[in-house]
Amino acid sequence: MAENGGTSNNQNLFMTMMKTITQITKIKLALIVLVTLAVSCSKEKAELITEANRGGVKLALTEAQFSGADITTAKASTKASTVQPLALTQEVQAGPFTVTAELTENITGGTGLKASNSKKAASKLLSLRGAVTYRVVAYETDGTYIDQAVGDAADSTQVFFGDKLIAGNKYTFVIYSLGSTTTPPPAAPATNLYSAGAVNFAFTGFEENGSDLMYAIEKDVTILGNNTPTPLTAPLQHLFTRVTLQVDNSDATGTFGTANYLKGGYLSEVPVQAEWVSAFANATVDLSTGATVAATNVTSVPPVSNLNATAQTFIVNQNQSSTFSIALTIPSGQIKIGHDVNVQAVNFNFSNAGLGLKPGYSYTMKLRFNSDRYVNASNVTRSATAADARYAVIAGHRWDRYNLGVTDVNPTTNNPDANPSVQALYGNYYQWGRQLPVANAYSGDGAIAGWNTTPAPDGSWNNGTATAPVKAALDPCGTGDRVPSQAEFSRLGNATRHTSIGNWIPFSGSGTGPGLSDFTAAHIMTSKKSSDIKLSFPAAAHRSSVDGSQILRQSSAIYWLNMAVGGNDRALQGRGFQGGGWDTSNYFKRSGYPIRCIQDK
Repeated sequence: MAENGGTSNNQNLFMTMMKTITQITKIKLALIVLVTLAVSCSKEKAELITEANRGGVKLALTEAQFSGADITTAKASTKASTVQPLALTQEVQAGPFTVTAELTENITGGTGLKASNSKKAASKLLSLRGAVTYRVVAYETDGTYIDQAVGDAADSTQVFFGDKLIAGNKYTFVIYSLGSTTTPPPAAPATNLYSAGAVNFAFTGFEENGSDLMYAIEKDVTILGNNTPTPLTAPLQHLFTRVTLQVDNSDATGTFGTANYLKGGYLSEVPVQAEWVSAFANATVDLSTGATVAATNVTSVPPVSNLNATAQTFIVNQNQSSTFSIALTIPSGQIKIGHDVNVQAVNFNFSNAGLGLKPGYSYTMKLRFNSDRYVNASNVTRSATAADARYAVIAGHRWDRYNLGVTDVNPTTNNPDANPSVQALYGNYYQWGRQLPVANAYSGDGAIAGWNTTPAPDGSWNNGTATAPVKAALDPCGTGDRVPSQAEFSRLGNATRHTSIGNWIPFSGSGTGPGLSDFTAAHIMTSKKSSDIKLSFPAAAHRSSVDGSQILRQSSAIYWLNMAVGGNDRALQGRGFQGGGWDTSNYFKRSGYPIRCIQDK
């Protein structure tokens, strides 16, 4: 019994101990869970605090217009004055050519005036052009370097330096771009902004895309934090100078001989290559100010190829000089209009009387090529009334100012552009394909005895083709001249403005009767590019194909061309009418019409 009692006590003691151990274990486990939860909460709280202290920056990039205004620091003036924007013109004679260069300052407003004191006049911002690459650099306010990154202006969701910036703290940011959509701008040095924060820009070309350095600096920017990117909104300023080159092929404007007259220009018929004389440079720029602190001139600058009416834009003045001069040369043989070619180089240098082209501004240089003029038989330029000014050059082709057969071809004594016209300007009548005249302005209006009613063979005046004419033996024009082609007459027609002078009667293809006899009517072709250069075509009408009698004088100014229609008895004509109408047509070869010769080239 004693043994059994001892065993029972031992079992009770064991059970009590096990319960105690179990309770202690539960307590320990509970403590472990509590500690784990506390640590976890503490960690989450710390992470939340850290996250709240972080904050990146986000850029909404805009581009300031070329105006020279510093938008980031500009303040409105109390009173804005205005100045006329720069406009300079130079004219150079190169052989037969007058080449005009007009340099104008591009203004941002529509008034024609630019504010000289109020920076607000140039405060309009532009969206940065497409997917332009840029670089943003972060600094402490004392200039200590933090980090840098490359961005894409087309992606407004990019956030930079999210793990490097502390909410509530202030920083300085520098943003710059070269306007390239493919190549990022060179990296900034990982050094203090104010002691060694300069970048060297080495250019492979000077077109706008890739050499237009744009820059902005934002100081004392407070970081927002709370997962809200801090916006950087300072517009990028253009640090260099932009120049747009193009050929101006617009017509003449204003009234010749007055201050408002502006001569027009032609496009060259061959590609024009111009060469820069202005200095281009690789620039070292201080990122704390945007100023060029050093520059090395580039010795090999690509030429301007295919200079035409399509604008080409270049970036110049990498030194950021306020006295920069722009200089350009067009070598000889580059400009061709018709048969005219510049035999000498053309040089332009715009220094603005020492004031120069300014950094941050935009300019346009328009070139006008024009060789319209009056010349003598040696193609030497003459005034309209010079005794030997027998010819007019329009669109590069030399035309006689007189009808074939006019006896007095001296403009001093027989003005080819007399208004009204006169009988002495009407000249001879020719049957197509024949070398000798069949009548003249003094032959009377009746039938002509022995009138030839047999049409001349095709090719009598042209041994070549319609596009490449070759003067034939029976061509009645003098040495060095020939009867024009349809293409040449059409070119002249398209290059001129058409008017008429004198007394006219209605034109009818089947009309009869001699028409008027005061010889006052003429169709006038005035160059669209040079209002002082013109050709007058007397309205001689024609002589009948049947008997040579005069038909409807002063109803039409119709002249033979050098090609037959082919396969029949008709040949081509160039025609001008009252009121300015003109065209090309055809009529019977055996009729008599006047001829106006063109230079045989």
